Amino acid sequence: MNNNSLDANSSSAVLRSAVIAALAWTTVLAGSLAWYLVGNDQQTLAIARREAAAYIAKDIAFRAWATSHGGVYVPPTERTPPNPYLAGIPNRDVETTSGKKLTLMNPAYVLRELQTHFAGPFGEKGRITSLQPLNPINAPDAWERSALLRCAEGAQEVSAVSDLDGIPHLRVMKPFIVEQGCLKCHGRQGYKVGDVRGGIVVSLSLEPFYADSRRTYRNLMAGHGAVWFIGLMGIGFVTRQNRRRESERKVADDILRSNESSLAAAQRIAHLGNWELDLVSNVLTWSPEIYRIFEIDPREFGASYDAFLAAIHPDDRAMVNQAYTDSVASRIPYDIVHRLLMKDGRIKYVNEKCETRYGVDGKPLRSLGTVHDITERQRAEEQVRALNQELEQRVKDRTVQLETANKELEAFAYSVSHDLRAPLRAIDGFSHILLEDYADKLDADGRHYLDVVRANTVKMGQLIDDILSFSRMSRRDIETADLNIGALAQSVFEELRAAAPGRTLRLQLGDLPAARGDRAMIRQVLTNLISNAIKFTGPRAEAVIEIGGTADANENHYYVRDNGVGFDMQYVDKLFGVFQRLHAAEEFEGTGIGLAIVKRIVTRHGGRVWAESQLGEGATIHFTLPADRASG
Repeated sequence: MNNNSLDANSSSAVLRSAVIAALAWTTVLAGSLAWYLVGNDQQTLAIARREAAAYIAKDIAFRAWATSHGGVYVPPTERTPPNPYLAGIPNRDVETTSGKKLTLMNPAYVLRELQTHFAGPFGEKGRITSLQPLNPINAPDAWERSALLRCAEGAQEVSAVSDLDGIPHLRVMKPFIVEQGCLKCHGRQGYKVGDVRGGIVVSLSLEPFYADSRRTYRNLMAGHGAVWFIGLMGIGFVTRQNRRRESERKVADDILRSNESSLAAAQRIAHLGNWELDLVSNVLTWSPEIYRIFEIDPREFGASYDAFLAAIHPDDRAMVNQAYTDSVASRIPYDIVHRLLMKDGRIKYVNEKCETRYGVDGKPLRSLGTVHDITERQRAEEQVRALNQELEQRVKDRTVQLETANKELEAFAYSVSHDLRAPLRAIDGFSHILLEDYADKLDADGRHYLDVVRANTVKMGQLIDDILSFSRMSRRDIETADLNIGALAQSVFEELRAAAPGRTLRLQLGDLPAARGDRAMIRQVLTNLISNAIKFTGPRAEAVIEIGGTADANENHYYVRDNGVGFDMQYVDKLFGVFQRLHAAEEFEGTGIGLAIVKRIVTRHGGRVWAESQLGEGATIHFTLPADRASG
């Protein structure tokens, strides 16, 4: 059977299913509609009966009330004249002390007036009747006579649907039971308490109820029709979807065949093949690409695991076999690289991956894997490794050269600084002798020039000391310890304040987080920052120096803020360079190395340093230390 025949059969099966579903849906909806229509008729009569029962219950309650009072007296009128059928009743007509005349209305008289002049909301027509009426108007018709006879036999209610004046009515009768108050008028007829004296009848027009029922009919039919139509639409939609899925399945089959062809081509291009080993039959299946990678003729391959091992480089066979055996035993996939030895002596590198499927009893069933020819990549990686080794050796050589040059430079700086001290001391000493021993032979200009010489020798000495200090910051090892930064800052401030007599200095010390670092180096940082703050607040009547800090998960942050002269932020990049000054030497003394030392110390601790300022409003120097160095 060809594919076209299969497609035709599938399409016919879908259409048959749709027809069966439509017939079943129509049957279900038709049965539901019939059930609801029958129930609606029954419900309509039940509602009418409840309405009639309520009307009768009202009449019976009213009659019971009138009977309990022995009737009621009303002024005689044309509408309510004295009842001639009560002529033999004592005190039928009475006169009040004021002369007003009244006549007795027995319960039946009262109820008949009520029924005659006050109809119900559905046109109910009520009346009383009896087989022995006092008033001939209460004589029963044929249905009422039959109903009275049934009530006399013990029926508590009699009802029937019949036409009155061509309109269907529900007629309901309930019996009148003789009570003690009834004997006043009807005792002479031979009735006793408990006898059925007659009945109360209500005739209820069914036309309003039938009108409501017809509306319900229409709603039910419309609703069921809509549901039936929607159901058919749904069946049609599902049928269309099924036919579309059948079409998509056919397309998917075509695509699958095309993908299988494309996969084979892709494996060939990527040099990536796949294999499967049936562990029950020990049959090994290779994709065409694996044969190309192993350079084996499929007709010559034994198609077994042992034949596969024979194609692997002899030095790698044990490793590959062990990797596969361990993977099957541990249920963990393996990913290995091994070599293949070609017949002509060439060596190939392959990346092999494998995982195994197991049965419900835990026994291995089959292994699936891939083989990727990575010979070219392996050669490229070997070249990269060789280049990296060469580069690493060059870096080591250059590092040694750089370290040697730095040591030589530091030694040169130390030597130059040391050798400069002797002539500086000589210049300062001879200048001092000239000022002391030959002062009387020098004029004012001469003495001034000697003072300038001595001041510059002091400045040169300070510059040499700063250069040596900056050089030492690069050479000395960092000896870390727990540091109380707040106590250290307080100590530095007190020492510097003692060296500035006559200055009004105020320190605002915040809660500084503890840290770990080299105590001498961090003390040097605080010394340089606080001394700068004291120096650049010189023009202020009161110098306010604020030291604060915060800590987060990554680093501790500290700052030193003053209310000094500040600086222009456009020059902030020069602030931490060696010999960089943002103010003239005539304004503020210094060598321009202090902040460079701060940056070198903080950087060696793994932190950062930066500055913020506004000219004339002070400056803030920030620095950080890594949190992993903090003691908490």
